Amino acid sequence: MNKLIILNHKMSLLYDDLYNYIEKTNEIDTENDIIICPSNIYLEAFMNNSEWSVGAQDMHYSTDKNHTGEISSDQLKSLGVEYTMIGHYERVSEFNENKNIVNQKLIAALDSNIFPILCFGENIDEDYREVLPKLLEGYLKDIQNIDFIIFAYEPIYAIGTGALPKIDKIKEVIDFISKYLEDKYHKKPTIVYGGSVDSSNIHNIINIDNLNGVLIGNISSDIKEVERIINNI
Repeated sequence: MNKLIILNHKMSLLYDDLYNYIEKTNEIDTENDIIICPSNIYLEAFMNNSEWSVGAQDMHYSTDKNHTGEISSDQLKSLGVEYTMIGHYERVSEFNENKNIVNQKLIAALDSNIFPILCFGENIDEDYREVLPKLLEGYLKDIQNIDFIIFAYEPIYAIGTGALPKIDKIKEVIDFISKYLEDKYHKKPTIVYGGSVDSSNIHNIINIDNLNGVLIGNISSDIKEVERIINNI
């Protein structure tokens, strides 16, 4: 079964490396599905030159044009962008994006036929059994089905830290999320794992039951590491 490999560049790819990166990723030979999420300034370059799917790292929930520095679903659609990340912890923590804002973004993306990659996770001192259902309940308010949502489970303490949870723990949480969503929506969800994924651990992570792929952060702008990750799946 094909796996989803989502590459979240954050702010790590520089213009001097842009077209070499696109060329090298185009040469990757894999049956898995790759979604590249570059900075907004590079979206057009990837849409015009990449052979892989392209996603935005965020989008605004309003189509009102008076939001300096933001990007709307209309703008993403006009470029042909099919995916957008929503609710990444760095947005939640640095820009105070609460459950209501994430929910509005999720609804706006679905209304625009853009596939949302919904990020969520708990901190190291929190019980995922208590935190994750509350998060998902708020994020998914008024959502009738989850057919087009990619759920990206990212434990907060593992994002950009190198602190990968034990594989058994990841499996335990993924099973919990899968059952929670399946019980609520009567539909098997699409779930990916993110947080300190690299070429040294991808093989063990990617084979976890109920897991459809991975979300990779900063190192995904390093084409050699991306090649190693793909080769180790």
